[in-house]
Amino acid sequence: MHKIIASFALLFGVSTLLADINTGAVMHGFKLVEKRFIKEVNAECYLFKHLSSGARLLKIANDDPNKTFCISFKTVTESDAGTPHVLEHSVLNGSKKFPVKSPFDILSKGSLNTFLNAMTGSDITLYPVSSMNNKDFHTLMNIYLDAVFKPLIYSDPRILEQEGWHRELTDPDSALSYKGVVYNEMKGAFSSPTREWGYQVDRLLFPDSPYRFSSGGYPAKIPTLTYTDFINFHRKYYHPSNSYILLYGNGDLDNELDFIDQNYLSHYSQTADKVTVPLQPAFKAQRTAKGVYAATEGSELTGQSFLSLSFVCGLGADPELAMGLQILTKALFNNESAPVRLALQTAGIGRDVSAWVDDLKQNVVHVRVQNANPDEAEAFKALVYETLQNVVQTGLEPKVITSIMNRMEFQLREGNTPQKGLSYNRRALSTWFWTDDPFPGLEYEQTLVTIKQALAQSYLEKLISRYFLNNPHSLLFTLNPQPGLEAEHNQAIATELANYKSSLSTAEIDSVVDHTQMLIKHQQAEDSPVALATIPLLELSDIDQDVDWYAVQKKHAAGVQVLRYETFTNDISYMKFYFDLGVLNEEQLPYAALLSTLMGSLGTEHYSFGELDNAFDTYLGGFNTYLTTYLKDEDDSQLIPKFVVATKVFSRDQDKAFDLTKEVLNSSLLDDTTRIREVLIRHQSRLAAAVKRDGLGYARKRLFSYFTKAGQFDELTSGLAYYQFINNLVDELDSREGNLVQQLQTIAGLLFTRNNLVTAVTCDKSAWHTYKRELRQFLHHLNNETSPLQVWTFGSGYKNEGLLAASKVQYVLQGADFKQLGYTWNGHIRVLNQIISREWLKNQVRVIGGAYGGFARFERSGRVYFGSYRDPNLTQTLDNYAK
Repeated sequence: MHKIIASFALLFGVSTLLADINTGAVMHGFKLVEKRFIKEVNAECYLFKHLSSGARLLKIANDDPNKTFCISFKTVTESDAGTPHVLEHSVLNGSKKFPVKSPFDILSKGSLNTFLNAMTGSDITLYPVSSMNNKDFHTLMNIYLDAVFKPLIYSDPRILEQEGWHRELTDPDSALSYKGVVYNEMKGAFSSPTREWGYQVDRLLFPDSPYRFSSGGYPAKIPTLTYTDFINFHRKYYHPSNSYILLYGNGDLDNELDFIDQNYLSHYSQTADKVTVPLQPAFKAQRTAKGVYAATEGSELTGQSFLSLSFVCGLGADPELAMGLQILTKALFNNESAPVRLALQTAGIGRDVSAWVDDLKQNVVHVRVQNANPDEAEAFKALVYETLQNVVQTGLEPKVITSIMNRMEFQLREGNTPQKGLSYNRRALSTWFWTDDPFPGLEYEQTLVTIKQALAQSYLEKLISRYFLNNPHSLLFTLNPQPGLEAEHNQAIATELANYKSSLSTAEIDSVVDHTQMLIKHQQAEDSPVALATIPLLELSDIDQDVDWYAVQKKHAAGVQVLRYETFTNDISYMKFYFDLGVLNEEQLPYAALLSTLMGSLGTEHYSFGELDNAFDTYLGGFNTYLTTYLKDEDDSQLIPKFVVATKVFSRDQDKAFDLTKEVLNSSLLDDTTRIREVLIRHQSRLAAAVKRDGLGYARKRLFSYFTKAGQFDELTSGLAYYQFINNLVDELDSREGNLVQQLQTIAGLLFTRNNLVTAVTCDKSAWHTYKRELRQFLHHLNNETSPLQVWTFGSGYKNEGLLAASKVQYVLQGADFKQLGYTWNGHIRVLNQIISREWLKNQVRVIGGAYGGFARFERSGRVYFGSYRDPNLTQTLDNYAK
């Protein structure tokens, strides 16, 4: 999943020509299949079929200036070599019209894109881009269409070697190694046990389907990808007849269609071949299997297994079924009071349970418990089935289902993303891919109505019986840790490469060395001025100098400062309460971070924790508590730390948001040690998974903790130090339980006061008066005590550390505070950042070194770091930083 490009010259507003176009009309080679106004996206939508090439195109026409283009292909994975993923990377390494080594990187230096990427899925490859600048959008569309249809991969095999894999030998006496961007990206991805779990489960659930393969590539199999297979995959799947094109926003459709037809699609003839993904025949009986993942030598093995039940459930193109299954995952497993979650907690099986729906051609519902033991698999299965059977007999609680559907409906109507084109594209493709009709994926209103009506006929209970209790196409799987497994894999690769090298003659070895040097020389070479001139870059005159400024008004209500932003919000109020963490001492900060996890998950004076969860879903669009920091004037010495309570609600229900916030802040049962233990153990489990998944993020926090206050705060409240704090707390909970309760109560008493509060609201004008009234009432229920601000010294200093994990790759970071070195922030530093990232580190660390990423980040506060992502190298990368 990686880069992207796209484009087209557009005018504002939908052409008046379109107002009169009728079904069956032809525009620039595109036949209008259907025109429909879809209220869920508030836009006129035009579905076209290109007559000569067979390409499908959907235009969602509205007044959004953030225009989106995306071309998607149905890509059927044929092996574990990662061919779709390697191809996604490779087509963006130059094309016929734009013969530079990486148009993406050139564009990234001079584009005003708001989104630029490409993604590989289990059965799809997408190339989306967004921009608010007309010329920029044109350029991006042009480059992306040329990349997918006319890539240089046919004439330059070095692209496959760089992006996929190659054998590297820098001199005859060195050891052979595998290098390649995707190769190392997937080594990093499969360092996560959950990625390994997903791969093994898919292989077992879909033994006769393409879904049994990893579309991203299984690391050991990526070196089996041949150039012939690579090219043939492009020929087979990257044809307009297999493409799905989305245009979104205020671009001129007449011009867009003309451009796409004249420059690309008119050059192709429709093929008779239809790309399909065959259905996996259902099992006759549930299957049971075990697998292993790599664990660090000497690590604790008890409580480190994953247990799961997976069910193949009908077709993904059925909107009602898909939504019904999503409702069930929350009602049965994910809600705080979900019956299966509570049953597993009571039985002490695992430390966390989660469930979700995989939206493949065939739906898959996964129920996974982590931090369990392998001998608990049968008990896990029995308890799940017993609980589900009880639910079917007694029925789901109507209030719970209503609250879940209310939250789901809120989120669908809100559309809380600046990239609406990307969101609508994803929804449209969910049905477009399998039925040639994108509209059911966009029109959720009827689906909601249908399910609400079906609830009276026990619709959800029938789904449980059919797809969970009586579904033979299911899998019980256990994934266990195995220390030394990574060393075995590494040794196997080393042996394989050593044997290969020993089979070569001296002349053949010299040839491999020469080829390695040739590839490095090619990667280091700059594009010619002629090639660079093919990329249309923006001029200063193309950039609108009138910028939108979103001014926040400072108001006061009952003596408390309110930060107000007025705008159209579709009748939703976004409310935040900022409590100053400066009233706490340093030792209390990790406890404050834990408190932010507990708030909203504990019962209160008037609600059990399950009732509170249902109330959130019934009345609110979201409720969240977390810690954050700001820097006054971007000065690290002026740290502003806050405990944030954030909620969003339909403006008519503001009173419910204030009431529930008051309930959580004032009445949470911080002495309920049984519930605290449950949430704490689950929190530890999720942190453990995050540490294994996000090596770069945790390394970056650790690095910044050496030399900045903001970094030290982050390390104590969300970094490795916080993870260790939680581990110690869980291990010693029996003896520290009383102290923990006291700490939480003390911190809550210090934080949640009127004098320690700043509030913020984003809403429309009509909701402001209601907000002021409700805020005043809310403030009467907060205590009025004042606590002095503490002075934090934070003991730290510059360090050099290596953090060991069972990972196939590394994250190498080096940084400093450039203000401490005597430099100041200005616009030149942003240019320097681009030069170091795009001209040096990207080329040396990624292209030549084979890491998935190499980059620099300079920040206004003075923080700077060089970083590598999923990197096979250490000393070589540090040498490149030094250079």
